[in-house]
Amino acid sequence: ARAAESGLPVRCETGGRPVEPGGVAERLLYRVAREALTNAARHAPGAPVLVELTGGPGATVTVTNGTATQPSSKPSGGGSGLRGLRAAVTAVGGTFEAGPHGGGYRVRARVPERAAGPPAPSRAPSAPFTRARRRVATALGAAAGAGVVLVAAAAGWYAYTETHTVLEPAAYAALRPSMPLTALDLPDRQVQDPPADRAPAPPEGADCRYYRASGELFVSVDHYRLCFDDEGRLAAKDVVPRVGGQQSSVHEEFTR
Repeated sequence: ARAAESGLPVRCETGGRPVEPGGVAERLLYRVAREALTNAARHAPGAPVLVELTGGPGATVTVTNGTATQPSSKPSGGGSGLRGLRAAVTAVGGTFEAGPHGGGYRVRARVPERAAGPPAPSRAPSAPFTRARRRVATALGAAAGAGVVLVAAAAGWYAYTETHTVLEPAAYAALRPSMPLTALDLPDRQVQDPPADRAPAPPEGADCRYYRASGELFVSVDHYRLCFDDEGRLAAKDVVPRVGGQQSSVHEEFTR
């Protein structure tokens, strides 16, 4: 539904046995599908999109978009997202392809059945979200069958995580120096893939958190970065512009 709101007529096809929920293969294939759909919405508005998922042994996801039917106002990016995904997939012994295909563009990734897990993230997902994701995956499997669980769960997971990391602009504007983290009413989740490459250098020794400035899906949006000192007080806040947006001239770094 979210893809359709962005002008993307998406069709999904599945085959083979489902990928184990919560495993390395599922997480990587979800990231590949999300990035490919985002790029299709940005650079080929209105183009038909086919998402193909084939399960084990190993698993393959292929996202193919046709030619744009509407003019695109988005500038071409540097492909850093796809480069990062290629590195992540090949690091676990998989294969990754991305390039023009039949007048459109195709992204394909295959992850082996026993993919080696990446290094553990510094911040694990919150326990409530982990339990919620398991409940959603179980319900979808019972209702829709094993063949469509991965695509449906990926779409739901993406919508859940992105909309639960939104910090309202008014709340951001109200933040003041030295506010303690424990006193702030922040979203229950942080952005898991923050645009740190577009952000200014953080204060030395600060713990920085990223939040979305908008709940729009499948498009690049502005982000807010909040940095806290070792005593848990707000030391800096920044607006990190969306891809192709104007670099913000506002960089608020507070001194004690």
